Amino acid sequence: MSEKGFNPKDLEDICSRPRTKFKMKKADYKELGRNVLLGSVDVAIGCVGAAVLTVGAAGSLKNQSKHIKNSRKIEDGFRDGHSGYGYYFGDIRSDDK
Repeated sequence: MSEKGFNPKDLEDICSRPRTKFKMKKADYKELGRNVLLGSVDVAIGCVGAAVLTVGAAGSLKNQSKHIKNSRKIEDGFRDGHSGYGYYFGDIRSDDK
């Protein structure tokens, strides 16, 4: 190939070559079958893994929404919270430790 593209002699040489047909042997069929089987197993395992992750994420979102609904019922006053026992105004501790 030159800077201007393919050389016409090279193209003629490539086009004039006789076409060869690839013939698969018994070993080639065995390898192809094994690769198809292993590939389908990998795809199935990937699908199962994706389904497990999807179900797990959906379950955690469901539990999180229940927790948010329950946490909104918090009243002001003295209680044991995320920063220890003290006076809480909403979710913020307002007394000194």
